[in-house]
Amino acid sequence: MHTASLAAASAYVPLRSARASSHASWLYVPSVGRGGEPDLQTLAANAIEAARQAGATYADARLTLTRQQRPGSFEGEERGFGVRVLVNGYWGFLASAVWTPDEAARLARVAVAQAQAHSRGKARPVDLGSIPAVSRGEWVMPVKYDPFDIPIGEKLDVMDAFAELVNNARFGVWTDQEMNFRRQRTVFASSEGSSWTQTTYASDARFVVFYHDSYYAGLGIGAAGADFLSSTGRGWEHIADAAIPHAIPQLIEDAELSRHRVPVDVGRYDVVFGAEAMATLVDETLGAATELDRALGYEANAGGTSYLGDPLAMLGTQHIGSDLVTVTANRSLPGGVATVRWDDEGVVPDEFPLIHNGVLVDYQTSREQAAWLEPYYRRSGKLVRSHGCSAAPSALSMQMQHAPNLALAPSKSPTTFEELVAGTEKGIAVLDLDVSMDQQCLNGMGNGTMREIVRGKLGRYIRGGSLVFRAPELWKNLVALGGPDTVRWYGRSRSKGQPSQRTTHSVGAVPAKITQLALIDATRKA
Repeated sequence: MHTASLAAASAYVPLRSARASSHASWLYVPSVGRGGEPDLQTLAANAIEAARQAGATYADARLTLTRQQRPGSFEGEERGFGVRVLVNGYWGFLASAVWTPDEAARLARVAVAQAQAHSRGKARPVDLGSIPAVSRGEWVMPVKYDPFDIPIGEKLDVMDAFAELVNNARFGVWTDQEMNFRRQRTVFASSEGSSWTQTTYASDARFVVFYHDSYYAGLGIGAAGADFLSSTGRGWEHIADAAIPHAIPQLIEDAELSRHRVPVDVGRYDVVFGAEAMATLVDETLGAATELDRALGYEANAGGTSYLGDPLAMLGTQHIGSDLVTVTANRSLPGGVATVRWDDEGVVPDEFPLIHNGVLVDYQTSREQAAWLEPYYRRSGKLVRSHGCSAAPSALSMQMQHAPNLALAPSKSPTTFEELVAGTEKGIAVLDLDVSMDQQCLNGMGNGTMREIVRGKLGRYIRGGSLVFRAPELWKNLVALGGPDTVRWYGRSRSKGQPSQRTTHSVGAVPAKITQLALIDATRKA
């Protein structure tokens, strides 16, 4: 897939808050298009008409205004105007940061010329299906407080207060804290008659405590983070409602315990994963593997391929986990980072299963990709339709299939993490996890915060331990899941495409027990 974009010149303008000079932030200001604001729907319509006149059989236009803020560090605003066209089954795309009628026409004409150049090759049928047109639709992600309405000084006060509370609570404990906020307004129009505007939000924060002796020793120990503030589709309330002061004693206790880690004892263990660690496993081994373009090899030179690489043969028959494993996808979860009313092709996303009782039953799709699975959908009595997984970081990037929100279904029984630990005579507890997968999402290695399980109780922290696994065996050895009350959601991000695009989504998971996983000493030298 070929894309092209034109980046506008830009300038940085410093902003000073009312706080101390050490808390400086910066505003990214495009140096073009800052005069009287044009009507964005009109600009999008102009681009569509110009594309039609130039010979496009299909066209869509997106304009995005993205504002980002990291209090005390950076504040930026980015404009994007992207036009995508289809000519004789080939795509063309061009983007710019300029919002003017002349630019709308130029983007459309050049995108069509690009598609025409591509179409000199073998004919390529593209079936986009049909979707209902949306006329002047408007949707705003529901948040309690727009984070950009909250003064920077108030946000910095929260971070300073956290540091002060921690320092007053325990001598020798240091802190690290950070907040990030994003708001994006998207205007969309298509040659099928759709025209809509939607606004989305993303907020996250990082509050960590650590002992300075461990930190400066470079051992990576003696730190504990407040994981409940990972990225979410909420506003300032994500931080305001987090009860951060109440989390501090537990963070300090965890940091203290993690200072005294024991060397790993290699072998095979029954492993109890916390919800955060399971969210990582779901995302890296199942979420990435069920991206249809990846499974068919279109991402081979970028994000990679998939061990689920024969979709029409595998769908409905391939067992990739125990009967306990059910994973669904959606873009409607309240507070989900990937939640939208319409995807970047104008599709209203649906909720759909990817894995049902351990069997592969679907893939993540966009409009063009849905037709690739038509034989399976027809055979199964399902509609041939996009699941609404088209997205891009902004209008400066061509839309492609990206991850929706993913959810690992809980057990029907009210099992807790503590009960899973209590039922394990000897094993390992994994509280959080970083995973590195091979190109096929098949073989992986994971390391993170690990503790011994001895006679049903959590023991000492472990250093140097890494789990190694193959994805199918990992999921087939899953023997227990946490109940509905243990579901937790975490923000995740993933890159794909060339040039690389990074988008975010939410993953919901529960604690789980997986037997006979190999634990190695990753720090051991030959």
